[in-house]
Amino acid sequence: MNEQVSVGAQLRAARDAARYSIEDIADRTYIRPSVIKDLESDKFDSAGGLAYARGHVRTIAKMLNLDVDAITSDFETLTNVQERPMIDLLTENKAAHEKGELPKISYKAMSALAAAVVALLILVPTISSLFHGGAKKVVVAAKPSTTSPVVGNNGVATVATNPTDVTIVVTGVSGSSWVGVTDSAGAQVYSGRVSVGTSQTFTNSQPLNIVIGNAGAVDLVVNGKDLGTPGAIGEVVHLQFAPGTSSQG
Repeated sequence: MNEQVSVGAQLRAARDAARYSIEDIADRTYIRPSVIKDLESDKFDSAGGLAYARGHVRTIAKMLNLDVDAITSDFETLTNVQERPMIDLLTENKAAHEKGELPKISYKAMSALAAAVVALLILVPTISSLFHGGAKKVVVAAKPSTTSPVVGNNGVATVATNPTDVTIVVTGVSGSSWVGVTDSAGAQVYSGRVSVGTSQTFTNSQPLNIVIGNAGAVDLVVNGKDLGTPGAIGEVVHLQFAPGTSSQG
């Protein structure tokens, strides 16, 4: 250890000049009093090694308003730290593990590992296909439509209906009429004219509201039942029909 400079003496002299006790320094820097005492005697082992000692010296020097860079240089000269690699200092302080030899892997072990990898590459797709390939798409044939038109005795087209729906057929029989249809939520389903010889069919799973501007000009078939004309020529009617019934709601 080089005796030309004393870091500890500089720290002690600055502490005395500032009228601080060792305990005062410890309270402000959180460095143990015993370590501070050793640092002032140029003893650095209790600090945990040179790397920690260097940090403590800088901390105390800064608190005592010393030239931090200058005292750090003196510390490095005193301990020859500048000539030692940092990894050696960290190892000395147990902040890094010493380098050890890497375990040797035999050719036989490497061959076994390669064979295991190849086996996994083969097995994984096979197992995956067992789980995913077994599922088959099932196609269900759709039921034929039950809304085929049927001509009644009065020549008015009727429609066979599904009992869970409401189906209304409006056919023009005498002149023409404006017809408006809305669903149970009030959304418009249809708005237009129905003339002689033409018809409009409306189907919904919820009740339908229908407004007819010329009730005597059209014929109504509701859920397969012919109701005839819902009113007189020029009469405006408001009707509502629900699924499974042919009477007005």
